[in-house]
Amino acid sequence: MSNQPVAERLIARLVTILSQEMRMYNELLLVLRKKQSSIIEGKLEGLKEAVMQEQAILKQSESVAEDREASIKEISDALGKDEQIRTLTQLIGVVETTYAERLSNIHRSLQQIVQEVMLTNEENRYLLDYSIKFVREAARELVKSSEQFPVYSAEGRGDEGPSGSSLIEGRI
Repeated sequence: MSNQPVAERLIARLVTILSQEMRMYNELLLVLRKKQSSIIEGKLEGLKEAVMQEQAILKQSESVAEDREASIKEISDALGKDEQIRTLTQLIGVVETTYAERLSNIHRSLQQIVQEVMLTNEENRYLLDYSIKFVREAARELVKSSEQFPVYSAEGRGDEGPSGSSLIEGRI
C-alpha cells in the first residue's frame, strides 16, 4: 500500500469490526450452550429466553457483516484493485505482510469460533429432534396402553366409557 496512514486507518477499522464480530460469535456460542442445557434439562423458559437472545445476536450480526463488507470494499478501493476484493481471505492475499499476518490471525480465530457455533448448533438440532421423537414415541405407547385398560369416569368407576385414547374422562 502506498499511502501508509490511510492503510493503517482502514486496516485498524477492519480489525475493530472483526473483533466485534468475534465477540458476537463468542456470545452466540454461550447462548447456544445455554440453549443446549435448557433442552437437556427440559426447561422451556430457559429455551425461550435462549432463542430470543440468539435471534437478537443474529440480527445484530447482519449489521456487523455489512460493516465488514463495506470496510473490505473500502480497502479494496484504496488499493486501487481492478478486481473487487470481497472476502477477508482475498484481502489477506494482497496486503503487506505485517497486515496480512494480523488479519490471518483474526481470520483463524473467527473460523474456529464459527466452527464451534456450527457444531453446537448441530448438537442442539439433534437434541431437539431426539426429544420430539421421544415425546411422540411416549405418547404413542401411552395411547396403546390406554386401549388395554378401562377409562375411569368422574365417579371413579372403570367403564368402557367414551371412545378415544384417554385414560381419564374429562368430566369432574
